[in-house]
Amino acid sequence: MATGNVTTTTAASFIPEMWRDAILDYAERKMQLRNQVLDFSSMLSGGGDKLNIPKVKEEVVKSGGKAANTAVVYENQTDETVQLTVDQHHYNAKRIEDIVKVQESADLFNAYAQSMGYALAKKVESFIATKIQLATANNVGLAADDTITTALFRDGLEKFLDAGYDYGDGETFMYCSPKAYMSLLSLGEFTEAQKRGDAQNPLASGRIITAYGMPLYASTDWSEGGNASVETASMFRRESVYFAQQIAPRVQSDYSIDHLAHSVVADVLFGAALSHAVDNTNIGIVNFTNAA
Repeated sequence: MATGNVTTTTAASFIPEMWRDAILDYAERKMQLRNQVLDFSSMLSGGGDKLNIPKVKEEVVKSGGKAANTAVVYENQTDETVQLTVDQHHYNAKRIEDIVKVQESADLFNAYAQSMGYALAKKVESFIATKIQLATANNVGLAADDTITTALFRDGLEKFLDAGYDYGDGETFMYCSPKAYMSLLSLGEFTEAQKRGDAQNPLASGRIITAYGMPLYASTDWSEGGNASVETASMFRRESVYFAQQIAPRVQSDYSIDHLAHSVVADVLFGAALSHAVDNTNIGIVNFTNAA
């Protein structure tokens, strides 16, 4: 991550004791994908950098039912596990010299604090996005780059139904590159009130909040153009991605008498994994790939 000295030529004063709250607040506000996947951070309380997470299979009742005066039959637990490795440690660091502290500027303080908080959040969000885009089993190929038609959108929904998922239960999300998102805004089914049948007005707000019960987002973590290997949009289930952080975004500061300055470091330690193999149709992820 980037490091650098803040001097009188680049900034005014900062109040070091305020850095922690400001950076963490902004980082938390920018976390979105992290809050839409399964979080197993609590399982790291005992230490270690690897989690073996049971993949709970769908249960079935015993055939034939239970006869009178007979004991129930127990099954051994045979669930597979998914290994999640917490190996993503990233940081951002600044040094604020005393000479800078004399001239206070709340606006510049907020700008630098927000920049550091955003850097942490962006790293987490981009890593999760990359994991989602690895899935290949349910890909939907686009006829034209970054252009999702109504028919192709429904092809994606059908893949969820084929795997037994309810895409309208609030646990399925869609992220698009800016261009792919704009292509959805051109579809009357998503923007025209008489076709939507709800109170949303995408033509006025410029945003499609939901479509077919699924929240939609635009993100630069999804690419545009390129070739068939480029995922320009993704639909995914919450349970399709496992996440854990051993060090939540934190801020530490210290005073250096050698430099007559306060040093501020913000860091995060986390990991993520997919719930199934990338070529397993039950993974709960549909990626829309650009044309070759």
